[in-house]
Amino acid sequence: MSNILQDLYNAELSYADCSHKAFIVEVGPELAQKLLALNFDQNRKLSQPYVERMSSDMKNGEWGLSNDAIVISDCLQVGNAQHRLNAVIRSNTAQTFIVLFGSPKEAFQKFDTGKKRTMEQRITISGIEISMKECCIIRHAMNDYENPSVGTVQYGYPRHDSLVAETYKKHKHFLKIVGASKPAGSAFIYAAALKLYAEMIHYNKVLRPYSHDPHTRAQLFIDLCLHGYSTVDLPSGQTEIAALKLKNTIARKKEDLKGQYWSQKYDWRVTMTAAYKFMLGEKVVNLVPYKTDPFHNFLKMPSTNPPTNLEYFELYDI
Repeated sequence: MSNILQDLYNAELSYADCSHKAFIVEVGPELAQKLLALNFDQNRKLSQPYVERMSSDMKNGEWGLSNDAIVISDCLQVGNAQHRLNAVIRSNTAQTFIVLFGSPKEAFQKFDTGKKRTMEQRITISGIEISMKECCIIRHAMNDYENPSVGTVQYGYPRHDSLVAETYKKHKHFLKIVGASKPAGSAFIYAAALKLYAEMIHYNKVLRPYSHDPHTRAQLFIDLCLHGYSTVDLPSGQTEIAALKLKNTIARKKEDLKGQYWSQKYDWRVTMTAAYKFMLGEKVVNLVPYKTDPFHNFLKMPSTNPPTNLEYFELYDI
């Protein structure tokens, strides 16, 4: 053991060997401000309460050197530590940090130091801007109907980031035109509307008892589930009853179970059942969940973005 330090010195790599360089640096407010100026645009939103907590620790002398390095990319962008650097400025103290220079920017999305990154933050860092709500919607749409978990659990790990990102890219046009990034409304409803929309475009072109194009039908489903009426004054009749029954079912659960969210797997299956029956225009009496997914496999679904869905645009003269 007495020779371990010498062994480490002997094994040390130069910048020429590994294209990285590590420093131990005292960072005061002025240097922290310069580093923050290198913060990249897609970094996550700053959490002021988190900054305040760290700032208080720094002022009280309770902050010390940790293994969480400040990482600067080979193109001079800071990929993490914005909360720590803001806390240095707020506390008006100098703190000691490890600084690692030379990492490629692509590595930023894999860093989970400090305040842990969420999936939508990691995907956004990779260059594909996605909101938290959109990320939830896509994962619910991807969810296996028979799987006991909901989509955000089934696809909740960093190894799923690229699959979620690629699936989002295939359907982002729909999410934008229906305002899916808004916080209001269950992600289940938007995910079911997306599956309804994709199904109508690519697979289900049978004669229906209504004249709505896929976008109008999907938007009407969202409106009826959230508000109980169309935001563009479309009439509702027996062919729209499935969405209204779903809205009432959600409200009843919230009342009976003292505000419990519409977020369980059974809730998802009921939502999917309502969306499929709404797509068909069925006159629904009770929303009994299907035993298997009535929709085609969403992960294998072609893109719904224009102009890849040309048949849809030709069919509805859009």
